[in-house]
Order: sequence, then structure tokens, then C-alpha cells
Amino acid sequence: MGSDLSFSVIVPTYNRAHLVGRAINSALYQMSDDDELIVVDDGSTDGTEEALAPYADKIRYKKTPNCGAGRARNYGIGLAEKDLVAFLDSDDEWMPGKLALNRGLFAARDDVLFSFSNMAATLPDRSIEHRYLRFWHEDDRPWDEILGPSVPYSTLAVLPDGIDDFNVHFGRLFARMAEAPYMFTTTVVARRQQAGNALQFEEDLPLYEDWLCYGRLCQKGLAAYLDIETAWNHADASERLTDGDSLQKATVRTVVLERLWGHDVSYLSRYRDIYDELLSDQHCKCAASLIAMGKAAEARQHLKQADHPPWYLRPLSFLPGPIARGMAWIRAQLKRVIGKK
Repeated sequence: MGSDLSFSVIVPTYNRAHLVGRAINSALYQMSDDDELIVVDDGSTDGTEEALAPYADKIRYKKTPNCGAGRARNYGIGLAEKDLVAFLDSDDEWMPGKLALNRGLFAARDDVLFSFSNMAATLPDRSIEHRYLRFWHEDDRPWDEILGPSVPYSTLAVLPDGIDDFNVHFGRLFARMAEAPYMFTTTVVARRQQAGNALQFEEDLPLYEDWLCYGRLCQKGLAAYLDIETAWNHADASERLTDGDSLQKATVRTVVLERLWGHDVSYLSRYRDIYDELLSDQHCKCAASLIAMGKAAEARQHLKQADHPPWYLRPLSFLPGPIARGMAWIRAQLKRVIGKK
């Protein structure tokens, strides 16, 4: 099999000695002899290196100082020798057929720059939620509308044993990606050489480092969405956001928008109103979080940059902190703003 259809599987990990073996096994089970598996240990202190010792002859293991998921993935990309790069987080796992399906897709469509798929999730109560990607992007429209027309996978390549036929959608997703994250990292595959510098994760952001990377891929080339589950997400889906968490998310979201979509002249010429509204929403979220934290002066600075914020935010930003934090009605209104998509 030619190297152009071989995979570099990149697994970043940090203090997941008890989980990383599950992820690695799910990849090794379906890899060919031409594929490689790169594990980047982001400075773990929990015995991860010892947990990986049984895989020494099957993986390329590199340990780095702890610098975050973005840099760990970039380090893995720098080590990659194959052209198809697939990402697998160490607390997740792949379903059987994941690599075979993508190998067939990329062999059939040399115009596709990257692919992604749906996934299933295990929830905190140990229940299972299928087709979980909808909770990532919160977009209820069909994929024909979100991305583009579809064809049955069987018209592109032979289906692996045990996998029923499904649709594959093709299209450009850059404008949509400004509004929502449509990709779950553990399902993403990209052509390394064609992607070039677009296949780089942000290293200076505490979250959403993947959003910018996939936004650049969307900006550069054609996406393919495989409408099938190819991975398990085992992350805690019950995370409860605090005001500080919400503030950080909105702040970083603003950086994401400005750093990529705010510098794309073609995008802004067509979608300036949408872009301005997205930025305004983030400033409103920042203001609501800051008011809830009793930081009224900082909230007012964000409201100056928001177009048409909810009527109650400006007067609330002049209330003393203890009042804003203590009144149930005020808290409810602030949470409505923070929770808005």
C-alpha cells in the first residue's frame, strides 16, 4: 500500500496512564503495517511512561515538557512521516473500521483535504448517547444544508465487513465554522502535505485550540463528513460552567473569531453582519459573566463593544457587585446571556 494512503496516528496524552492503553489498542487493532502511531506524552507525572512500556515496539513515544494539547499535537504532526494524519485523544477510542473507511475515502477522492464524522458518547451516569456530534455544533439543520450534497459511501469505496452503508457529504465549511465547532478531534483525518501550515493547533490558548486549526483547514480546502459514528467520546459531559469558565470561553472565542475570520477579506465581504453579531454576542457573554462576578467596570468595557445587548445588561453593570451576585432574577437573566449559543 502506498505511503500516500498510510496514516500517522497522533495520540497526545497527559496523566492518563489508566486510559491511554484503551485508546492505543483501539488504533493498533485496525492499523496496517505501513501506518505509524505517535504518542506525545505532555509531561505526565502519573506513570504514563511505564503504562506505555508494553507498547514500546508498536508506537513512537516522545515525552515533552507540559505545554498543553495544542503543542503536543503539533509536536506529533512534526514527527509524522505519513501523509494522512489522524488524531486520537488518549481518553477516547476509535470504533472498528475508522481507518479503513477513511483510507477508502481518501483513495477515492483526491480533492478532499480533510474528513470528520459523528461519534457516540458515554455520559457520567454511564448511559450512552449516539450521534453525539449534534451537541458539539447545536445545529439542527440536515448536513445537506450545513455542508453539501451526499453520496452513499459504497459508491466511493468497498465497505468494511460489518459496516452498513451511509452517506458522505462534501463541501466547504469555512463560513459555518465561524458560528460553531463542527468537528470532534478524535474523528478528524487530514492530508498533511496538502494542508501545510493550516494543520497547526494554537499553542497560546487555554481552549478552542482545535477550532482555529479546523477553521484554517476549512479555509484551505474541501471537507468530507462521514455520517457514521467512528469514535467514542468518554469525556465528562456534565461539566458545570462557573462564571469564570464562561468568561474564559467567551474571551477565547473572541480571539478565535478575530484571529481567523476577522482577517479573511473574502469572508467579511459576504458575512460581515454575521461576524459582527458573533463578536457582539461574545462581548455580551463576557459582560454578563463579569457582572455576576461583581466586576462591573470591566463589564461596561465589553458592553461598549457589543451591538444591541439585552436591555438589562447596561443598567445591571452599574449595580454594586453584591447586589448583582445576590438577586435571583438578575442571576437568571445573566445565565440566559451566558448560555446563548
